Amino acid sequence: MLSLISTVLATLALTGDAKADSRKSVDAGSNITLRYDGEENGRYRNLSVIKQGKLVRRIALGKRSYSLFEYDPDPATSPDGRYVLVTDVESGEVGLTGGRGSLHERQYCGLVDTRSGCLLARQTGQFCGGQFNAAGTWLSPALSDLTLADERPTAEDYASGRLSPSDAPDGSLDNLLRCDPPGPSNRGQYRKLIDAGIFEVTPSQRKVLHGG
Repeated sequence: MLSLISTVLATLALTGDAKADSRKSVDAGSNITLRYDGEENGRYRNLSVIKQGKLVRRIALGKRSYSLFEYDPDPATSPDGRYVLVTDVESGEVGLTGGRGSLHERQYCGLVDTRSGCLLARQTGQFCGGQFNAAGTWLSPALSDLTLADERPTAEDYASGRLSPSDAPDGSLDNLLRCDPPGPSNRGQYRKLIDAGIFEVTPSQRKVLHGG
């Protein structure tokens, strides 16, 4: 099963086309490195999370995405190295009277699980000003009682309509598979979301996720 899931993830990965000189890296501590590439106006379309020299996750944002990753020179990492905070900025034009437009930007922050590559708890506002305590809990004025295990998106969330796919960094099938790997306990939920066409999948991906 793990090999099948890996195949699905591999087929979902996007090929980076950024020049080497547009890459930027930062040491996040706990043997974790964040590497940015695909630079666009000072921000980045792609983010790689590397732990102990091995790639954990490369998040490649499509051209339709309104978000770009923002370089953080001092990223927050949990004391045990399990989670690292990553930042993206969502940009869009807001229409004004007289046919004019104004650029509006909003910063989002999320936590990447350095074991699975799952991006979870993507929030905006005061959440981004939080910090990890000694126990590895993310504390912020916005979510003081955050339980990270409860913030992972699941197949049931999408099958029930509580969540919808998006071009945001956490709204892809790739992210869902990392956060809630297919197995006996959620096979029915994956069948529902695949049959409903919630995510676009290839025939081979459908076979794996649908269970045959």
